[in-house]
Amino acid sequence: MSGLVSLIGAGPGAPEYLTRLGARRLHEADVVFYDRLVDPELLHLAPQAELIDVGKLPRFHKVKQGRIEQLLIEYAQQNKRVVRLKAGDPYVFGRGGEEGERLAAAGIDFEVVPGITSAIAGLAAAGIPITHRDYASSFHIITGHRQKTNGGLNWANIAQQEGTLVFLMGMSQLPQIVAELRQHGKAATTPVAIIQWATHWNQRVVTAPLAKIVSTVRQQKIGAPSLIVVGDVVKLRRVLQAPATPLTGKHILIPAAQPSRLAELLTDRGAFVGRFERSTPQSLPLKLPDFTAYQTLVVTDTVAFAQLQQQLLAAQQDLRVLAHLYLVATSQRVAKGLQKYGLLADACTPLAQLDLSAPALLIIGAAPAQSTQGATWLATYQHRLPTQDQLRPRQYQAAIFPSTQAVADLFNSVAPSQRQQLQQLPSFAMGDQVAAALIAQGVQRVYGSQPSYAKVLEKIERWCQV
Repeated sequence: MSGLVSLIGAGPGAPEYLTRLGARRLHEADVVFYDRLVDPELLHLAPQAELIDVGKLPRFHKVKQGRIEQLLIEYAQQNKRVVRLKAGDPYVFGRGGEEGERLAAAGIDFEVVPGITSAIAGLAAAGIPITHRDYASSFHIITGHRQKTNGGLNWANIAQQEGTLVFLMGMSQLPQIVAELRQHGKAATTPVAIIQWATHWNQRVVTAPLAKIVSTVRQQKIGAPSLIVVGDVVKLRRVLQAPATPLTGKHILIPAAQPSRLAELLTDRGAFVGRFERSTPQSLPLKLPDFTAYQTLVVTDTVAFAQLQQQLLAAQQDLRVLAHLYLVATSQRVAKGLQKYGLLADACTPLAQLDLSAPALLIIGAAPAQSTQGATWLATYQHRLPTQDQLRPRQYQAAIFPSTQAVADLFNSVAPSQRQQLQQLPSFAMGDQVAAALIAQGVQRVYGSQPSYAKVLEKIERWCQV
């Protein structure tokens, strides 16, 4: 008996191009083998999976193709749900066919989850339709890499095609491609577009006639990964490229959450979103106190309160034992969270403003306990910090922090070099307490806003226009 191997196309780059079936298979996965061009955002969809990087660079393969295929077989033979996550579509120059052959020969059950190929979506993202009734009635997708045993391309045939030509993985061969096309009859004035990092936050596009495209690429320092588009459809870019917005092309760092309304709002405004890992709550053994000895209950976060409720139920008690207590939430976010339990806070007061010398004060929170003088701190859970090895703060133009805990999660889990970069990153704080937490971490540029998505988006759009 074997598990299932899913050969999944991740799409051209932007994570929302992943299909619904691809997202479901990632969520179910025990192990994910992912390529270099896969957006790290997609790996958040596989929270329980072992993640294995098998990405390839030009002329350097971290894991040889034969070994990748063998690993897929070995993990499947352990009855695991295996995902092979590839950029674009598995069967469009993705070696998915080869992997499928090996899996079939080994008797392994597998499926193909198609992805949107960059050869089509990458052009659309740059404002170039791959076909158009007035310009191209066909298209041809050609790889820049050929096995030596397969011989060369039929350039005489390719150059005479009237449709759109799209070359994948061909930047290192661009001068040769141009020379072959011109030698075999393609006009020197034929429009060409080079699309680097198509659909990603750092997408760049240059256009030029065929005779000048090599020098243009060198001048603009365009490299791989890029699409090479040859044909009259390139002329339509001037009309069809998406209009710029204040957040177009901005790469913004936010806390990880699935789903995330903040991410959706940013994306709809043209931004690209990256996420940092959050801490996970780990329950602590708890001896319930005598609640009658207290007059006030202070709740610092809803996770702590949820853990308290679970401990009460385990002890055959419920929230009625708290009915006599004056209920204080330390922020509006906590107050709203308590409403989900049917509770209305009597007051909303930051912890720093409370008299912690009062012995009748019971504070519910996370470990480690703060200095509370006479009050009692009841730690119901502790934060288990993630690793942020893949985080590259220099890739971002700004960050948004919705809570003080999000600030703590990030700054307490990064390396010193990452911390230094984060301190230079413009950061938007949703609320005064969040702003204070960022300043305490040494962040140089902190922009405060009211704690609502609408207000922080308004703030960051104004900042981008300055």
